[in-house]
Amino acid sequence: MRQFREPETQWDQHRPQGHPRPREPRLPDMELKARPSDGNQSNEGLRGKLQEALRQDLNLRGYGLEGNVIDGTARVQGVVDTLAEKLYIRELVSTIPGILGYEDGVSISTDGAITDSQVEMEISEELGLDPVLGGNVGVEVCDGIAYLMGKVSSKDAEVLAMRLASTARGIVSVVSQLQVDPYLESP
Repeated sequence: MRQFREPETQWDQHRPQGHPRPREPRLPDMELKARPSDGNQSNEGLRGKLQEALRQDLNLRGYGLEGNVIDGTARVQGVVDTLAEKLYIRELVSTIPGILGYEDGVSISTDGAITDSQVEMEISEELGLDPVLGGNVGVEVCDGIAYLMGKVSSKDAEVLAMRLASTARGIVSVVSQLQVDPYLESP
């Protein structure tokens, strides 16, 4: 006869019976404290540094992001407005000494309904105004993914175009289909 066990979290309720990867059992607090230290900073100490960095950063503190550290790997959860902010979180976390890895739990959401054509127009304006890109870069947006097309004079110009596109609200990913042409005349 099979024993019924109470789910530990709401997510366990959705696992079918006989799921090949059952949830790992939780260790009692005493067993967690008894684990040997690997010489690195404690997870709790790193978690404090991570939370402090998220709360003090002028670009992120308004979002109320939550960070946790397990075995040296940081995980940040919450919602931001743009892809650029989501990418910035990864950069910020990588500057914290003792953090060995990063798991992204951040979502991108806008406050209102924004269409692909509105986002496309916003990105087109930004790309057209940049003197380095010289109006040689176009964009098409489909389901929140910005596809950049055209020619740029260098890899740095391609990175610039991708960064500009990632700042638009509603963009979840940027795909470069740009060709790098070093003989392209810059304006």
